[in-house]
Amino acid sequence: MTPAGRGAVATIALIGDCAIVDGNCDARLFKAANGRKIGEQEINRTCFGTWDTEDIVVCRVDTNWLEIHCHGGDAAVSRILSDLESAGCQIVSWQEALGEQGGAFEVEMAEAITKATTRRTAGYLIRQKTTFEPAIKRLLDVEDTDKLHAEIAETLKWVKFARHLTQPWQIVLAGRPNVGKSSLINQLVGFERAIVFDEPGTTRDVVSAETALDGWPVCFSDTAGIRDSAAELEATGIELARDRLTAADCQVLVLDVSESPTADDDLLLSSYPESLVVANKDDLPDQWKDHVPQNAIRVSAVNGTGINQLVAAIVSKIIPELPSKDQPLPLVARHIRCLEGAQTASSKAEIHRSIRQILSLT
Repeated sequence: MTPAGRGAVATIALIGDCAIVDGNCDARLFKAANGRKIGEQEINRTCFGTWDTEDIVVCRVDTNWLEIHCHGGDAAVSRILSDLESAGCQIVSWQEALGEQGGAFEVEMAEAITKATTRRTAGYLIRQKTTFEPAIKRLLDVEDTDKLHAEIAETLKWVKFARHLTQPWQIVLAGRPNVGKSSLINQLVGFERAIVFDEPGTTRDVVSAETALDGWPVCFSDTAGIRDSAAELEATGIELARDRLTAADCQVLVLDVSESPTADDDLLLSSYPESLVVANKDDLPDQWKDHVPQNAIRVSAVNGTGINQLVAAIVSKIIPELPSKDQPLPLVARHIRCLEGAQTASSKAEIHRSIRQILSLT
């Protein structure tokens, strides 16, 4: 699986007369490197060739089913689809094709899988194809309303985890100006994404960078340095930083232990008591001494010490618990609404009606 884009791989399924890609000798759509026509290629064997100037790989899945694998960018896909349409093919999206076979529920589950950005999250999403539907159907056999409500509550408990299988967890770094937030983000993501300069207030907007920690997709946001005395332009960035902190899945407060603590540091620590605290610049003489919070993680954004401990702490913070392999996960907004409706319903009939709506059953 690959995310969309030129660096990805797109797959086009041609169902019907696959010989249409052979065209004629002078104008073949696909030219195999081995010189054979499509009908002469072995079934279930990949074949390299070109489509005009595009390098592609094809595979005959059956006598009337051909898979065309090309670059995932719009240009390559659009060119091939346009040529096929000109040759008489009907272009159908994979959602339409899947919907005709399995209905809206199948399409919703498949679309969720396409949004996976890491192998680990893809594993959870793929498992739901065989886990979610049977688990929801089993609820229709439960007669006791209290038991129904309990099982639905257990499923809804995983809404946040399920959402982040397709959307990255938001990790926001905050602290006084020039405490090393930008350098720390560069260490965490492995490349220079943030602006690094030794002038307080350099980062006035939120700068974000996505990566994966232990296989979980995360988005780090580097915010403006927070302090009471700030110019108007910088104050706007500080207000944005506070907004992002409030909405974050994980708040990381960065302290500069090479400088004496200030009132701004104390205010941040008291304002966000549930945050992870990072004692940065641990490679320099410690000016905080006993004032450093006991739960602080000592790191150096310069030489990388403590980064592994920080990563582990972030992962534990955003994912304190993992679901069992057979736990149904509500991946789709419509499914969540139906489950919430079932949770508030008082009669068994009303609960079952909401559950049937998840499966697009009447």
